[in-house]
Amino acid sequence: MRPGLLRVSPRGWGGHRTIGAAIRAAAPGATVSVHPGEYVERLVLDRPVTLVAEDGPGTTRLVSPEGPALRVTAAATVRGITVLAAGGGTAVVVDRGTPTLHGAEIHGAVTVSGDAAPTLRDCRVIGAGIVLADASRATLVDCTVEDAPGGGIAVSGDAAPQVRACAVSRAGGAGIVVSDAAAGLFEDCRVIRPAGAGFAVHDRAAPTVRGGWFADAGADAVRLAGPDDAAAAGTGGTLLDRCALVRPAGCGVAASGAATATLRSVRVAEPGGIGVLATDRARLRMESCAVGTAGSSAVVVRDGAHLTADRLSVDGAAANGVLARDDATVRLSDVDVSGTGFSAVHVGGRAHLTVRRGLLRDTPEYGMRVVELGLCDAADVRVTAAAMTGFGIADRGDLTARRCTVTGCGVGVSVDSRHRPLVADSTVAESRQTGVHVADGAAVALLRCGVRASADVGVRLGAGAAALLDGCSVTDTGGTGIAVGAEGTPTVLGTTVAGSGRNGVYLAERAHGRFDDCAVSAAGYPALYVADGADTAFHRLHLHDTDRGVVLADTAGATFTDCRSSGVAADDLPERALARRAVLSGTAAVEPAGTPAHDAEDLDTVLAELTELIGLVRVKQDVSRLVNVMRLVRQRERAGLHPPPLSRHLVFAGNPGTGKTTVARLYGRILAALGLLPSGHLVEADRGDLIGEYVGHTAPKTTAVFRRALGGVLFVDEAYALVPDGQAGDFGQEAIAALVKLMEDHRDEVVVIVAGYPDQMGRFVAANPGLASRFTRTLAFDDYTADELVEIVADQARRHQYTVDGALRDALAGYFALVPRDARFGNGRAARQVFQEMTERQAQRVAEMSAPSPDDLMALSTVDIPAL
Repeated sequence: MRPGLLRVSPRGWGGHRTIGAAIRAAAPGATVSVHPGEYVERLVLDRPVTLVAEDGPGTTRLVSPEGPALRVTAAATVRGITVLAAGGGTAVVVDRGTPTLHGAEIHGAVTVSGDAAPTLRDCRVIGAGIVLADASRATLVDCTVEDAPGGGIAVSGDAAPQVRACAVSRAGGAGIVVSDAAAGLFEDCRVIRPAGAGFAVHDRAAPTVRGGWFADAGADAVRLAGPDDAAAAGTGGTLLDRCALVRPAGCGVAASGAATATLRSVRVAEPGGIGVLATDRARLRMESCAVGTAGSSAVVVRDGAHLTADRLSVDGAAANGVLARDDATVRLSDVDVSGTGFSAVHVGGRAHLTVRRGLLRDTPEYGMRVVELGLCDAADVRVTAAAMTGFGIADRGDLTARRCTVTGCGVGVSVDSRHRPLVADSTVAESRQTGVHVADGAAVALLRCGVRASADVGVRLGAGAAALLDGCSVTDTGGTGIAVGAEGTPTVLGTTVAGSGRNGVYLAERAHGRFDDCAVSAAGYPALYVADGADTAFHRLHLHDTDRGVVLADTAGATFTDCRSSGVAADDLPERALARRAVLSGTAAVEPAGTPAHDAEDLDTVLAELTELIGLVRVKQDVSRLVNVMRLVRQRERAGLHPPPLSRHLVFAGNPGTGKTTVARLYGRILAALGLLPSGHLVEADRGDLIGEYVGHTAPKTTAVFRRALGGVLFVDEAYALVPDGQAGDFGQEAIAALVKLMEDHRDEVVVIVAGYPDQMGRFVAANPGLASRFTRTLAFDDYTADELVEIVADQARRHQYTVDGALRDALAGYFALVPRDARFGNGRAARQVFQEMTERQAQRVAEMSAPSPDDLMALSTVDIPAL
């Protein structure tokens, strides 16, 4: 026998008959080798020795007559021993030291407490669980816990274990429970078929779970129950990283109380209930997560909970994809929701949802539904194949949608709310019914939107509905382009209606509103129908290329100012449309007798509007010079002299939101007032409007856009996109060539303005010699200063009947001075967005007042300024 080796045998061969006797005789560092057999004793391992089964695991059994079979209080090592507790109670207790249990089979509970830091490696715990308490620091590696009647692994106090590659199966309660202020790391662990939750976190506990697999839980796969008081919540929260939550009977993740957690690359598959649920004051962050085939809604946020989700994927849910209700706050980005039983996204109660970049598809109901007092802010969202409606807003819900696309839905956008939802820079295409439907008494604002290929009406306003359409296009509809119900009040500015199967514009009895700088063409029925009692006003309307122009009912009271037509076979503009401006019939211009060619008073009015614009000092000076030159041109023509060389085409160079489109529209009106353009209306276009999808498609597409601008201004935004850097074979050169030829063929009938970033427009002009010779003047649009942005906010406040005091002006000046001037900075657009957010915040303040006064309803405050 080698020195330091003690042997134990029931018959006393070679040493001791009991393990306890050998341990008492062992010196520190000694090894106690135990002969196969069963040893009935309560063992205390209080010195740094090694206890090993002589013939390997499973051959030596330590059985307690009562109480724990093994208590370890020192840096001892136990190898291959089978430990059995009396009556199935606690088998192993570790309350001090740093012992190691390797290859042990333990029938009964393992309890670690105090400041003990044991290591359990390749151990098997049967019929009971592992309890890690107090300030212990246990390490568990490759261990299994089987058939525990309660929880599989329970962590409490301030314990912080390291648990790696462990498995818990068939626990009678939760698979793993972490509570109090405990933490720790759980890596590559598996929990299978627990009767309760797979992984439960309570109170202020903040564990980290990586690579976990939680399958077939009898309740929630992961349950996060924070403290009732948010101030008592842990700071870091729970982290779930690269985990799979498979087939739980309840939720995939359920967070309540003031729970805080981050879910990173978590996959929830086939939950019986909700995929991810956040309630009370829970705060969840999800990154690159997926929820598949949920038995209810995939993601639900309610009460006052908060969810931020980046790169969220939802594929299949029996109810909604994402449901926000009560006072919840949800922020989504790069979300993909498909195959839901109800709506892809539903916002109700007083919930506020923000979504940036999303794809919502294949739902039998709504792509996005906003009801009650819900509020949604969406940008760069695509909705496809929503059987009922793409965007649906009802009750007192509100929506702001920017750069969104709604394709192939039953109704593209449905509004039944008086909050006047805003849809801007968006496309509604191929709706199986109506493109945009505004219910009776509701209101909507559409800015620079395209509605095309609707099977029925493009934009329908119900009785008493109101709508603002600014810079929009409604094309190729199976029914009427724009249909306005009785008492409807549309304000339609710079909008094109073309290719309608029925009327271009239909105004029902007693319809009101106005149409300014609009064009209607190619209608299957009369381009414009005005019913009895309708008193809509038309300014600078252009009807062209259609069989029938205008039909007025007997008592229609519509008025027409500066309107014109071309290529209209019958039912031309009524006589009162000729009161102030020339009418184009085909290609010949006819001036009504006694009507001046242009109106100096009108010019002064337009120039006054230019002067009133905030900022733009250099632009105003440049336009004033151009006006003086053009006046001289008119004077020389009247005197019979040749006009000086004049290029009316312009380059507008400036960052987004600096007023380029606004000035372009005023420039067209100035040219019309000077008599240098017939109408001066503005047609906006970009690369998508000019570039075709195949060879030979681009030139006709560019020509069609150009024809709509005849008599006015063609404004090509982001023109540099026609010559993308490094793409020599792009169709953009074909569009430019077509544009140059059309500018030459119609040199006196149209003005072309190209716009974009200052550093990109030089490359555009140099792309074709014809461009360089035609665009010889550039107007530089400077970014707005902080003070000018304050003035824009103040102007918006005046327009909408809000008040701004001196303190708020000073605070706004400081705010705008700190706003990052990066590529995303929107200049004037950013100021208008700030104003909108301030009104929303003010509305929340006023809603909490018992009896707000008129001053309260109007006053904006420094507390309404959004955070940077």
